[in-house]
Amino acid sequence: MKLIGSLMAGVGLALLAGCMSAPKPADPSTPWTPPAHAQKTDSVWSNLRAQAAGLSRPMNLAELADLALQNNPATRRTWHEARAAAAQVEQARGYFMPTVTGVANANRQQVSSSPESFDSEFTKYGPGLQVNYLILNLGGGRAAAVEAALQFVYASDFLFNQSIQDVLLGVETAYYRLMSAQSNIEATESSVKDALMVLETAQERKNTGVGTQLEVLQAQTSYDQALYNQAGAKGQLKIAQGVLAQAVGAPADTAIEAISPSMEVPDGLAVEDLKQLIDDAMQRRPDIAALRATLAAREANIRIAGSSLWPSLYFNGSVNRDYFSSQSGKEMQDDDWSYLAGLSLQWTFFDGFQTVNARRAAREQAESVREQLKQAELAAGGDVWNRFFVYDTALQKHKFSRALLDSSEAAYELALSSYKAGLQSILDLLNAESQLAQARSQYVAARQDAFIALANLAHAAGLLEKSGATEVGPLFSTSTIKDK
Repeated sequence: MKLIGSLMAGVGLALLAGCMSAPKPADPSTPWTPPAHAQKTDSVWSNLRAQAAGLSRPMNLAELADLALQNNPATRRTWHEARAAAAQVEQARGYFMPTVTGVANANRQQVSSSPESFDSEFTKYGPGLQVNYLILNLGGGRAAAVEAALQFVYASDFLFNQSIQDVLLGVETAYYRLMSAQSNIEATESSVKDALMVLETAQERKNTGVGTQLEVLQAQTSYDQALYNQAGAKGQLKIAQGVLAQAVGAPADTAIEAISPSMEVPDGLAVEDLKQLIDDAMQRRPDIAALRATLAAREANIRIAGSSLWPSLYFNGSVNRDYFSSQSGKEMQDDDWSYLAGLSLQWTFFDGFQTVNARRAAREQAESVREQLKQAELAAGGDVWNRFFVYDTALQKHKFSRALLDSSEAAYELALSSYKAGLQSILDLLNAESQLAQARSQYVAARQDAFIALANLAHAAGLLEKSGATEVGPLFSTSTIKDK
C-alpha cells in the first residue's frame, strides 16, 4: 500500500507541475518582476571577465589579432557550425551502411473451440534482430547525399575563414583608430600650447601698452576653443579603447595598452595590377568560395531528388528467438529460432508527382544560388575596385596633409614672431594658429585613413590573413608596389 501511495503522490506532483501557469506581465503599464529562480547568474559574462584579467601587458597588432581569434565569439560560432556540418557528412555516409535494429516481441494467444474440444492459451515472446540494407540505388541518391553534405562542409569551412578575415579587419580598424585617437590627443595638446602662447603674448602686449583688451579676448576665445577640442579628443580616445577591447573579445571597460606601429604608411599599388587583383579576389575570397560550394551542394540535391525515379535494391533479414509458455497446462510448441533473408526491388511508379516537383524545386534552388554567386562576384569585383581607389586617394591625401602641416607650422611661427614685433595683427596670428590646428588634425586623420584603407583593400581582395596582421604593408607582393 505504501508503494501505491508513493506512486500516486508522484503522479499527482507531475500533474500539478504540468498545470502550472506560465509567468506573464500582470499589467501593460507595469514592468514584469521575474521570480528569484529566473534571475540566474550569467556564467558567460563571468567567463568574459575572467579572460580580460590577463590583458594588462602592452600588445602590438599581431598579438591583438591572435587574442581576437582566440576570444572573439564570431570565429568560435562559425567554428562550431563548421564542425556540425562535418558531422552531417558522416551522417550521410551512414546511408552506405546497413541498419540493424533490435526488437522484442511478446503476445498472448487464446484459442477456444467447441465445449468438447481442448482450449489452449499460451504466451509467445523473445528477442530478435532485423537488418535492412540498401544494396543499390540506380539514381545515385546515396552518393549525391554524401556529396551535398561534403559541399555544405566546404561552405561552412569557407565561412569560418571569412569570419577570421572579418575579425582581423575589425581588429586592425579598431587598432589604427585607437592609434589615431592617441595621436589626436598629442595634436590637441600642441594646439593648446600654441593657443596659450598666443594668449600670453597678447596679454604681454596689452601690459606694455601696445595691445588691446580686444586682442586678449580674441586670444582667450581661441584658447578656450583649443581646450574644447582637447576634451572631445579625450572622449574619442576612450571610445576607441572600448571598440578595440570589444574587437578582441573583451568587455569594453578592459584596459588594453596597444603598442604603436613601427612602419610608416606603405607605398601605393600599381593601377596596372588592379585587374589581376580583382581576378585573384575571385579565387581567394572565402565568401565567394562558400557560395561556389553551396551551388555544388544544391546541384547534388537535384540528383538526390531525382534518385527516387529509379529502382532500389534492398536486402532484408531477421533472426528471432521465440519462447512459448502455455497457460493451459500442456505445452503446445517447443522454443525455437526463426530466420528470414531476402531481396526486394522497390520502384515507385507514381507518387502524385511528388518526386518530379521535388526535383524541379531543387533545380530552381540551384539556379537561385547560381545567380546569387554571379551577384556576389560582381559585388566583390566592385569592392576591390572601390577599395583600391579609396586607398590610392588616402595615400595622396596623406602626402598633401604632411606638406600642409609643414607649411602651417612655418606660417604660424612667422605670424607669431611678426605679431610680437607689431608687424601682424592678432587676427593674422589667430588664423595661422587655427590653420595649424586643422592641419594637425587632418594629418592624423589622413594617416589613419591610409592604414585602414589598405586593410579594407586587403580584406576585399581576400588577402587579409593572420600572418599579415603584424603590419598591413607586407600583405601585397612587392611586384605591385609603385616605384617611388
